[in-house]
Parts: sequence; structure tokens; C-alpha cells
Amino acid sequence: MSTFFSNYIFWMTYSASNLAAILLMIACYKRPLIARFCLALLFGWASWFNATTAVETPWVYTDFADYAVLGYRWFILGPFEPITTPFVLTVAAGQLLIAISMPLTGQLFKLGCLAGMVFSVAVLPLGLGAAFPAMLFLALGFYRLWQHPADRLLWRRNAGRKIHKHLQPH
Repeated sequence: MSTFFSNYIFWMTYSASNLAAILLMIACYKRPLIARFCLALLFGWASWFNATTAVETPWVYTDFADYAVLGYRWFILGPFEPITTPFVLTVAAGQLLIAISMPLTGQLFKLGCLAGMVFSVAVLPLGLGAAFPAMLFLALGFYRLWQHPADRLLWRRNAGRKIHKHLQPH
């Protein structure tokens, strides 16, 4: 693959990731139900992708060292390399728990938001490899959802809404 094409794909993916993160952050403020649904899908997909990749081609994670800040670069190329698969599988499990928490309410939802913030901040030092500053936007979105916790489950259509007697079917 040519360098131009590789760079083109990278920058298109990078731009799309940042645009999606900005839109998700805005949705956390204006349309939290949509944001929760999208975050559940995103983190569910990320969990599946990371688990699959960690098992089938764990060596690709060392490529993130090219974009990471100095301390993360040292970790990726040193202690991380022999434990890549179990480490990434642990991350994937955390991403799955975040995905599962997004449709919920109460403490489980808040814990998922907190985990989303921690995860987003933890990968910031991966720099361009984590589409910096996209993860900062996601962290801010999770913070907004954490501040204003979910008052209903995603799959409950009329939860929290009052139905007026004169509008009910006979």
C-alpha cells in the first residue's frame, strides 16, 4: 500500500473519529438517550474488536507506540508486549461493562459513566493513535451523563412520562 494512501486512510479515520466524538459529546448534552444508545453500541463494538484483535493479531497494538507520549511508548514497547493479549482482553471486558451500563439507570449507570471517563482519559496519552482529542470529547460526554444520571432504561418507552386520562384508549 502506498504511503499516500496509508496517510489518507489514517487522516480520514482520524477526522471521522473526532467528528463522531464531538457529535456524541453534544448528544450527551442535548439528546442523552440517543447518546447512551450510541455509546452502548460504540463500546460494545470496541469490546468485540479489541477482544478479537487481541486473540488473533496482538502484535498490532505495538503500533500505537508510534503515536504515544514517551511514558506510554516505553510501556507499549517494553512490559506491555509479553502481556498484550491478557491486557487487551481486560480492557475489552471493561469496554463491554461500559456498553452494558449505558442502557441502565442508578448506580450501575453512574459507575459505567465513571468507567467511561477513566477509560477515555487513560488512552489520551496514545495521542493520534487514540484520535486525540476525540477521547477528551468522550470523557466530557460521560461526565455530562454522570452529572445528570439516567432516569429511565433505554428500552422503556413510556417510563417517566405521565399519560393523561383523556388520552388513554378506552
